[in-house]
Amino acid sequence: MRDRFGARGTVHLDRESQVIVHCPARFHATELALEQVTRVEAGNRDDGSFETVFLYFHAEGVPPLAVSEKDRGFAELVRDLGRAFPGIEDWQAAVPPVAFQLTSVDLWKREEPQAPEDPAVDHVA
Repeated sequence: MRDRFGARGTVHLDRESQVIVHCPARFHATELALEQVTRVEAGNRDDGSFETVFLYFHAEGVPPLAVSEKDRGFAELVRDLGRAFPGIEDWQAAVPPVAFQLTSVDLWKREEPQAPEDPAVDHVA
């Protein structure tokens, strides 16, 4: 509880509930269940003097959850999520730094379930 509301700029995976917990500011926490995530995007913001890479976790009906490589616990989060979202471990190399721009690339996307074929439909050529 203390880490959720007392720490500034932290992120972690609650392994028991399978929820990403992000605390961007004191007394503010955002949670997103892994099962809700439909896409993981890496973004790189380069303002010329420094660059910051973000991971954006997208889900239907809610704003994306953005976590920064500067958030305490970021490396552990990426390591912990490697199984759930294969490919995110290459976040650093995925987005090239472009001066004074925000660049982004999809690292992982949930595959759409295939609609079952209707057995009543005859497939005659």
